[in-house]
Amino acid sequence: MYKLLVGVIRFFVKLLWGLEVEGLENVPKEGGAVVAANHTTWFDPVAMAIAFERPIHFMGKAELFKIPILRWFLFKLHVFPVRRGLADREAIREAQERVSSGELLGIFPEGTRNKTEETMLPLQGGAALISLKTGAPIVPVVITGVKHSRFRHPMKVTIGSTIDLGGPKRANKPEIALASSVISEQFSALIRRNN
Repeated sequence: MYKLLVGVIRFFVKLLWGLEVEGLENVPKEGGAVVAANHTTWFDPVAMAIAFERPIHFMGKAELFKIPILRWFLFKLHVFPVRRGLADREAIREAQERVSSGELLGIFPEGTRNKTEETMLPLQGGAALISLKTGAPIVPVVITGVKHSRFRHPMKVTIGSTIDLGGPKRANKPEIALASSVISEQFSALIRRNN
């Protein structure tokens, strides 16, 4: 179902708006990785899914899983629940397991939607934590053109070089903060390149 739905959405996005993908060669062909992206609109996970050739697994707010038909649909799309506003250890454990089993995990380290594409909000530590604990690389992604998309105005997904944080290891707060600053610098470089 994932491939079918992503293929259909990709077709219509390319037809109606256009889609530019840069840096696809930076995505590992196999093995787990944390795909960390900026977050300006609800459409960002869709933009990532249609830009990548490999399936991406995402966290979704737990409230969505209370609706049976929606819960079934989300599970088919590799989405798993997270309780927002809490340190949801179960969701973090599930995220680590998916990355360790060789999947791509999509995450938005800003933690909430940003009102601008020109700068990043201070990053939360989730992406760094999962990368450090699993030893999986981080793939930085900047999505532009979605927030103000118009007919035949392409959205762009720019994929940067992978970041190796030197895991797996137990991560403490200073290590997570340092790793998050490295990720933030990569984001800033990608944003500057797009402006």
